[in-house]
Amino acid sequence: MRTKEQSIYGKMLYLLRQIHIHPAYLLIPISLSIVSALLEGVGIGLLIPILNGFLQQNFAFLLEMPVIGGVFQRLPEPILANDKMLFGILLTGFISLYIAKNIFKYFSIVCIRYFSQRTLHHLRKTLFAKYLSFGKLFFDRTNIGHHSTLLLEFSSIALRPIFMLDKLVSAVFSMLAYLAVMFFISWRLTLIALPLFLVLHLIVRTLVCRIKDLSRALAEQGNELGKKSVEILATIPLIKSSRTEHREQELYTQISDRKARLDFRVEILTALILPLQEIITVLVAAGVFVGALAWFGRASIGTAPMLIVYAYIIFNASNKFGAISGFRGTMAGAYGPLDKVLAIFNDTSKFFVRGGSKEFKGLQDAITFKNLSFSYTEGQDVLHNLSFRITRGEMTAIVGPTGAGKSTLINLLMRYYDCPEKSIFIDQTDIREFSLDSYIQRVALVSQDTLLLHDTLRSNIAYGLAHVSEEDMRRAVERARLSEFVAGLPEGLQTLIGDRGVRLSGGEKQRVSIARALLKEAEILILDEATSSLDSHTERLIQEAIDEATKDRTSIVIAHRLSTIQHADTILVIQNGRLVEEGGVQELLDRKGIFFELWEEQKF
Repeated sequence: MRTKEQSIYGKMLYLLRQIHIHPAYLLIPISLSIVSALLEGVGIGLLIPILNGFLQQNFAFLLEMPVIGGVFQRLPEPILANDKMLFGILLTGFISLYIAKNIFKYFSIVCIRYFSQRTLHHLRKTLFAKYLSFGKLFFDRTNIGHHSTLLLEFSSIALRPIFMLDKLVSAVFSMLAYLAVMFFISWRLTLIALPLFLVLHLIVRTLVCRIKDLSRALAEQGNELGKKSVEILATIPLIKSSRTEHREQELYTQISDRKARLDFRVEILTALILPLQEIITVLVAAGVFVGALAWFGRASIGTAPMLIVYAYIIFNASNKFGAISGFRGTMAGAYGPLDKVLAIFNDTSKFFVRGGSKEFKGLQDAITFKNLSFSYTEGQDVLHNLSFRITRGEMTAIVGPTGAGKSTLINLLMRYYDCPEKSIFIDQTDIREFSLDSYIQRVALVSQDTLLLHDTLRSNIAYGLAHVSEEDMRRAVERARLSEFVAGLPEGLQTLIGDRGVRLSGGEKQRVSIARALLKEAEILILDEATSSLDSHTERLIQEAIDEATKDRTSIVIAHRLSTIQHADTILVIQNGRLVEEGGVQELLDRKGIFFELWEEQKF
């Protein structure tokens, strides 16, 4: 979809389709608004005979009026002969119409508010689902602050025109009803008054175009402010250790100031619409009456009540036109945020990792890499033509200098990134053919960067598992050497660990990650620098737990500490994205190649 070439109406309809909200749902509030507007027009039409009869103290003319005369002719003769009764009927009808008008208007507002909130809910829900479906590479290349701003702020602004749709419909149909009454009163005056709305239209159009341009700039600054907020709050230790609080405060202030200036400019332009509208209305209304008197003469214009009602309609019509103009201003203000929201529905550069339809029932033979090449950026391969085999039930270690491509291999195995077709096989089946749910269910990862939620310790260990018994939890905690730590907590496993596990030490976080993997009991265990954050004593305990966990499992270990992989069945040495050596520990040491050099460096 080429959103930039579409009108905002087309974009709004496209957005509603994407969140599965049919525009037909708007028919109820729109219909109620139309009825309300028509009742208002009829009520204003009744003002003319009410004022005429009241000033002349005679309502006999009612029988000669078109439409209304036919209604009154059906009344009993005693009522027709009583002016007070006729006045009472007219006044009661006028009041009833306005009560009914406001009842319909209220229910229209209720319906549109319900529709708006449900639509906003569906939009946020759909956006969140879209984010969860994107590949990890999308998040590697974008800023989380932008996505937070989009979900919480831009989504609401993008839908704001829908929230005001009832006001637009009511204003449009009220304008049509007013126009009909104006032509009924005096078509001559109406022909003179119509340029008023043309002048208002041209002024508002100019302001709306300016607001539209500012809206896009405002969306960019809002995006920058969101990115900066999340970025700084997520790196507080770096800020504190670098003593850059003042510098970051200045940068944040500058971005916030630019956004505030844009907000102010949008607000003053929007606020300018109403005063200009009222000034032009007064001037043109006065000009209409003065010009009409000079041009047509007093007799051709109408009675005094008609003129009073006419003036009332002009001012009311001007206000309704203001509502239409306000809606156009809202539409203009939604341009920037709407484009940002629609960009999420564009599948370009989202790096989806889609699973196949086959169910993965477990590894039977081996994981095979065949001529695997991979790049994050086109033309810059990180992995080059890798071919090797990871045998079921064995421990395979992957070692190499920093930046060699070890973590990329793990990311591909974890299906964070989509690998090229026919490059990774599980028992002769392309890994891409397995459904993600069935595959990931049988794979566990213990990473050097432990990801934790602001929740209880138990919830973090059992994250992703539907039903965990207390016995299984106890066993996993014990095997991960967490029992003593848990016993010392005030609420045990129900203790909150803080945002990103801030209340835990590095070693404790690592053990939580290991407990999570042990509890999952996956048959393929991936250990990415699993002991990198531990002291020597804790490392020994965890190494024992890892040795126990890797028994009778296919395990893949990435380690900088080569002493932790002495018992590996196969060691793969990766350098600059290429497989340079393969074999057992002693075999590789005897070759005196890259592995030997790494081993010698770590002797002490």
